[in-house]
Amino acid sequence: MRDCRISRWQAGAAWLWRRALWVIFALVLLIPKLNRLRRRRGLWNLIRVITSLAAMAVLAIGLDRGLGAAPVVLAAVLLLFALLASPERQGISIDARRRELGALVVVDGGLYAEGAGNQHRVKLFIAADRLLVLDRDLHVLLELPYGRIRTQSVEWSGAGWSFGLECEDKKREFIYEGVFAEHLARVAAAMVRSQLQRELPVLH
Repeated sequence: MRDCRISRWQAGAAWLWRRALWVIFALVLLIPKLNRLRRRRGLWNLIRVITSLAAMAVLAIGLDRGLGAAPVVLAAVLLLFALLASPERQGISIDARRRELGALVVVDGGLYAEGAGNQHRVKLFIAADRLLVLDRDLHVLLELPYGRIRTQSVEWSGAGWSFGLECEDKKREFIYEGVFAEHLARVAAAMVRSQLQRELPVLH
């Protein structure tokens, strides 16, 4: 009898696992479409309201009439999703900002410390004649013509990997942290070097 119960439990678990895989696969396929909808604030908010009302109705009926656990759990998940999935923040995209600034490529800039000591998570917009450093909101923090750069370096610092640019006035430093810190620092250095070589006869 006990073996029979274990067998039924295993069969039920396998059935639930197969269904869960199908749900995950369907959600993965839906993500790009959901992201496009989130950019349309009015339509997305309408979908959220309808989803919330439908989920609350199912929850109310489920609690009143004792529906199975699956519909109640699904309704709760949908309600939570509708409440938390706000529309995508409106603003210019990185690619649009790149075109606007005339940059050729955009790479991760790690952490950049301004003169006041404030650190910013930045992106490096590499144009043909200058390097632009932009913060999270895509505001320009620094515009550096390549003619002002004397040398560049990638090295280990105490906090992570450092990508440094020695300029006429001071050294600009970008700190990378995490597993891919060295790789990101060297990618940034290579992209900048590719443009510097057009400006400088010799780069050390």
